Formats: sequence, structure tokens, C-alpha cells
Amino acid sequence: MKEGRLVSALVQKFQLKESVGRVLWHSLDENGNIGEYDMQFGDVILEGIHPNYVEPVLEVTHKHAPRKKKK
Repeated sequence: MKEGRLVSALVQKFQLKESVGRVLWHSLDENGNIGEYDMQFGDVILEGIHPNYVEPVLEVTHKHAPRKKKK
């Protein structure tokens, strides 16, 4: 997923001006499941968003080896 829409409850909680954000990073387990997203909404970056709170808007298939999240 390249872009996603955040659920309205989190948009309100973080007082975001936009509900659609760009995916910056996502975790990926050995089975290909995404555990969390880091996303940018305008000039605000949210880290560790659970996939249940994001609805895909623009999906792009890509492949890469599993990477560890930078600290």
C-alpha cells in the first residue's frame, strides 16, 4: 500500500487535517503479514499504526527482503 485512509477516531485524536496519508514504512513478518505502519499525514508522521486502523487507498505491489525498523 502506498497510501491509506486512517479511521476517523484517530484522525480526530491526533487532530489531523488530512485522513489520507503516505506509507513511509511497514513491518513484515516471515508469512508476509504487515504488523504496523509508519505514515505521513501532511507534515505529521505517525508511527506504529495497527493495520486495522488503515484502509488502503492506493495499493502498489512491491517485493523486498524483510528489513528491521530503524530506531
